[in-house]
Amino acid sequence: MADAQLLSIGSEILLGETVDTNAAHLGGELARLGIELRGIRAVPDDRVLIAEAFRAARGAVDLVIATGGLGPTHDDVTRDGLADALGEPLATDSALEAGLRERWRGRGDFPASNLRQALRIRSAEILANPIGSASGWWVDRDGSVCVLMPGVPSEMRLMWSDEVAPRLSARFALAPQRSRSVKSWGVGESRVADLLDDLLAQPGPGIVAGIYARDDGVHVRFSSSDPGADLDALVQRALATLGDDAWGTDADDLASVTLAALGAAGARTVASWEADTEGALLAILASTTSSDGTTTYVGGMLDAGGLAAVPLADAVLQVSLLDPGRHGRSKVRVAVSGAVSVAPKELSIHGSGPQRQRRAAYAALDAVRRAVAVERRA
Repeated sequence: MADAQLLSIGSEILLGETVDTNAAHLGGELARLGIELRGIRAVPDDRVLIAEAFRAARGAVDLVIATGGLGPTHDDVTRDGLADALGEPLATDSALEAGLRERWRGRGDFPASNLRQALRIRSAEILANPIGSASGWWVDRDGSVCVLMPGVPSEMRLMWSDEVAPRLSARFALAPQRSRSVKSWGVGESRVADLLDDLLAQPGPGIVAGIYARDDGVHVRFSSSDPGADLDALVQRALATLGDDAWGTDADDLASVTLAALGAAGARTVASWEADTEGALLAILASTTSSDGTTTYVGGMLDAGGLAAVPLADAVLQVSLLDPGRHGRSKVRVAVSGAVSVAPKELSIHGSGPQRQRRAAYAALDAVRRAVAVERRA
């Protein structure tokens, strides 16, 4: 099994100015391919430190992936750092220069600083970037592979899917990983761990079990590179143990599950009214794709002071987030009126800042899911 290390390059990451979403995305992608991620390291825009990071990573893993530092400015020195680590000189690639000049045509004088993006070392194979100016590198030397990709998430993701992932599959003997997940709300991480003790501690040969606290509850994941591993049986056992606290599996999201429950109960459309959540519920529902039999979200109102301004809908979901208590816990009031009715109730959540607001929204969605399910069973 191949292993990897990620280098997230950019002083803005270390200063907390940029959230490193690239590392999270690549972690999932590497697991899917069957490559074990050994570590993630943030490195500032320092040529010497970048070179040291590459040397250390190349000596420890099969694959080193770096994102960021491929721009045209003086502090974009990822290429320089890898060149130093490999002992290869940088030189201008005429094809890359021509491409950059063509890209700039019609915008005025070509900035000389952009020529930094035309530099390459001899052992670097160029990775195309159709939506940006920063080309990537694929360097396969001395038994290890180094990959350079842009820090801009959209550019990085496209380069990964089109250029890097196919090369990795061809370069390494990979056993793609399968995974199944069970998602729950209303029970804490430690309680879920107790309930699923045997499944987590002894999931079976070649199977790895993990438990994770998310904004939308606690997720349990079973994964394996063994095509014969019975992950489905583990999921069914977990669902049976968690009962009504389990709201979905795998790619399910709580908003879609709740909208499906409202649709089954007779609400073809739903609107929202929320107070002191800064639109967390609206954002979650607006990003949810409706499917057959699922109620359609038609929009919402923030702190309207009443329901008169709420978009017309069969049902209205009302959520209010109250001030947090002394121990960081908050109350959330939730109700549904209209074609589907859920009596007002108060729920307890914890968290701070945007996480608190998102958890308030998810708590409300789960309360509606449960209430509608109980009503339909009655």
